[in-house]
Amino acid sequence: MPEFQTADGVSIHYVETGTGAPIVFVHEFGGDYRSWHLQVAQLSKSFRCITYSARGFLPSAVPQDRSQYGQSYSTSDLLALMDHLGLEAANVVGTSMGSFTSLDFALTHPDRVASVTLVGNSSGPRDDQERVRYRQEWIGHEAKLREERGGEGAVAVLEDDPAYQSFQKNDPENWAIYAQNLHGQSSEGAVHVLSTVHWNRRSLFQDQARLAVFEKPVLLVTGDEDYYLVGETNAFLQDTLPNAVWHRFPGTGHLVNIEQAAEFNRLLADFAVRPE
Repeated sequence: MPEFQTADGVSIHYVETGTGAPIVFVHEFGGDYRSWHLQVAQLSKSFRCITYSARGFLPSAVPQDRSQYGQSYSTSDLLALMDHLGLEAANVVGTSMGSFTSLDFALTHPDRVASVTLVGNSSGPRDDQERVRYRQEWIGHEAKLREERGGEGAVAVLEDDPAYQSFQKNDPENWAIYAQNLHGQSSEGAVHVLSTVHWNRRSLFQDQARLAVFEKPVLLVTGDEDYYLVGETNAFLQDTLPNAVWHRFPGTGHLVNIEQAAEFNRLLADFAVRPE
């Protein structure tokens, strides 16, 4: 697997498959570059598919210094990857944590995106009360399990998560693969990401001015059995972004790209921008 060095010396591993218009996939907190294997298998027949593991997620480097983590690093790493590959612009696709990074990248570097697809995107806390609950009930709980039980703790969190129940029930084979991949990830990297990227996640509702002037095409994708804030966030994004469409999947949880891979791939293939 090829790699490149970021400006602060972190090794980022990536995979390229196929030729054609580029699609860069940005993974979620529970995954890594392998989260997109169902997309790459199909879409690489007509697109140049690029996946990578973010810093803190194997086989990319796991910096020990927590100061080398945060949203600004996540966004700049995506820019560095595109610069390394010589991509002037790409279709950027993210899920969950990766969708937040994809949107932040698009708003910060609008000239570098042809289109943006956001799966299960959720705002950060909108007020102090929501922020306290977000940090205590989710970040604090998961960080403790990761520190105490490693990969087993990581899997246990999602096994009990309501937004992952449909995945486990309807596709046990792919759930087993996902859980095995998650179990083997770095607990140290996960805790660093939780303590920075997630701990300090800002509210997208405060980004209304930037969102309102972003004119590139945006595809919003959600499952109806996802977290409540995902639905609220995407309703806001659809109302605010000038060129957004929202596709909802019934009976589906957080990881739509895996749970509903065939339909998601069809949507993305039709939506992604190809050079004229």
